[in-house]
Amino acid sequence: MTSALALVRRLVGRWLAKRENRVWRKTLSGVRAVHQPIQERAVLFCDLMGGRPTAKVEALIAGLLRLKGYRSVVLLPSANYGIEEIFRAAAPNVKFMYFNSAVDERRMAEVTLRAKSLLNRTPNLQEFVKMELDGFRIGRNVQSLVLRQFRVGRLDDKNSAHRDATLRILAQSLAAKDLIATMLQDNKYDLAIFNERGYSPAAEIFDGCLIAGVDAIQWGGAPQSDCLIYKRYDLSTRGDHALSLSDFMWRQLQDMSWTQDSDQAVVDRIEANYASGAWYNRQQLQEGKAILSPDGVRRSLGLDPAKKTAVIFSHILYDATFFYGESLYDDYEQWLVETVRAAIANPKLNWVVKVHPVNVWRSRMDNAEMVQLEAETLRRNFGTLPDHVKMMAADTPINTFSLFNVIDYGLTVRGTIGMELPCFGVPVVSAGTGRYSGRGFTIDPKSRDEYVDLLATLQEVPRLDRETIRQARLHYYGALNLRPVPMKSFFLDFEALNNAVSPNNFDVTLRRRADEQLLETDDLGRLVRWLSDSRTPELLATGII
Repeated sequence: MTSALALVRRLVGRWLAKRENRVWRKTLSGVRAVHQPIQERAVLFCDLMGGRPTAKVEALIAGLLRLKGYRSVVLLPSANYGIEEIFRAAAPNVKFMYFNSAVDERRMAEVTLRAKSLLNRTPNLQEFVKMELDGFRIGRNVQSLVLRQFRVGRLDDKNSAHRDATLRILAQSLAAKDLIATMLQDNKYDLAIFNERGYSPAAEIFDGCLIAGVDAIQWGGAPQSDCLIYKRYDLSTRGDHALSLSDFMWRQLQDMSWTQDSDQAVVDRIEANYASGAWYNRQQLQEGKAILSPDGVRRSLGLDPAKKTAVIFSHILYDATFFYGESLYDDYEQWLVETVRAAIANPKLNWVVKVHPVNVWRSRMDNAEMVQLEAETLRRNFGTLPDHVKMMAADTPINTFSLFNVIDYGLTVRGTIGMELPCFGVPVVSAGTGRYSGRGFTIDPKSRDEYVDLLATLQEVPRLDRETIRQARLHYYGALNLRPVPMKSFFLDFEALNNAVSPNNFDVTLRRRADEQLLETDDLGRLVRWLSDSRTPELLATGII
């Protein structure tokens, strides 16, 4: 019965995809019909880890870049008629390349031998993370994907499955490294556009483009579901988070007129995001959760009202672990364990370990049992935690904003909370770079010893002063008000997540006629002008700065 139902769903899914492609092709007929100018420039779309919805966004970009004189090349894992038709609907002359065809069995056998040699020369899987070859961040790229596939916080050298997966993905990584070198030798690309750029093999294509000086752009979802984020990278910034602010933009923000109303607007925006659930609402992080009073939070978590409170905001241990900047600890798991060890040693504070709420959504998307890996890790390392260290589960009924009037200190590696809490005067200790460290409103220890020493006397650190709070609010405004670009020409439909037979996990619907007038719009038109005519690091929301 189950297999029959699965077959029916596959067949219905295929039929829906074909019907959807016909509608998409008809919708984009106006873009496709525009006379094609001489194409003197080329753009590479790396679509190795995307799907139909991401292909639709990129097809819109490809279609409009075609009108600006770009020919498009799309790199796919293998031939995929449905996705190819999505691109052809907007850019009829688009060319496709296939990773699996370029890397045949003979080639994979060769790179597997190289991978075995490299892995055998590495002391352990943790040290392997540091491996770089010819400027490619092979170790980070590979281990990020291995952790993600196993949904674990740390790889085990004694686990044959972990080593076998590392070998297999390392071979794929080396093949991708060779492939992008060949592609760039055979063709000149002026632009390279990525949705995923951290996991192998897309990460090697990204590295190769940066090393060759290709103008590399990442796009992705913003906290607001009606916005997207676009960021331009080079070798010096490739470790930066997509929501980070460039030095160029930070200097511009410093010159802005900033009033008391501007200050209050940031505070109101943060509160509204949590109260409404609008913040990453596609992940349903605050759905069904209540904002409690400070006393209600203390009672619910069993906090001693006579003590200050520090909250450890855990990361998903296996999600984008090695993408960004540099970290004080080897991985998110080691950071969590050592931070809790320091918390156990300092009973002068209430400590709360907040398990990341996206665990619930991520497990649902992975079709896996909801396991709170952080809690399991702490049980394995410490058994029962002392009374002054509490756990706040991923599926807690408490809205995160409830903590803002209770918390005295926040701890993270590079989470979004590090740009929020300082807006309320709460000091945040960061244990990694790549997002907002060094901007003056977080405490950024330079070593593990400095970090542990700080946590031993954290209760003595005062609240942030007025100027530091202003800097934090200015940064938040830049990162969360200016960086996300409202996409008014099309609609990202995240309700497709709820359709059991849909071929998508979200969908893209045009909100206006698709023709060359899209080049005049404030979203797609400005994006294409920024891609083709600008070198500024970020595309910003219109009308500001």
